[in-house]
Amino acid sequence: MLSAEFGNALCIWTKYLLMVCYQSLPLDGLQVLVVDSDPDSRYLLKLIFEEYGVEMIAATSADEALEILKQVKPDLLISEIRLPKEDGYSLMHKVQALELQGQVQIPAIALTVCAREDDRANALSVGFEKHLPKPFDIDELIETVATLTLTKQVQSVLA
Repeated sequence: MLSAEFGNALCIWTKYLLMVCYQSLPLDGLQVLVVDSDPDSRYLLKLIFEEYGVEMIAATSADEALEILKQVKPDLLISEIRLPKEDGYSLMHKVQALELQGQVQIPAIALTVCAREDDRANALSVGFEKHLPKPFDIDELIETVATLTLTKQVQSVLA
């Protein structure tokens, strides 16, 4: 049985190593699918991601995002919860169905105006790895993108 102190030290070292990898990991070349019906939000994300060398693919609806996922295998999905016709929760259920079929394996962030605690809990319960409320902190977004994509890369190497 590990002592609490050893467990804490291991956790601190793991976080340190992830941060070192995050700082040395260029985001250049990552491909991110952004699902948001608001053109201003998509434009802002495009500007931010261009600064980091991230290629952004934009979708304005859940249906459009699912069609893109069947053709392209982006490194990350970022979705608003409030989407026309079908919300981000429903989108995640369909993405998870694609994951079970082996068609896609993609981490996801809810970047949304739905910022209450129950919105966060719902987002995490349907499969989003992270919930970031709008307005968002750019550094937190970039760190989250780096962490989730690094985790995906590490898992694929270990598999």
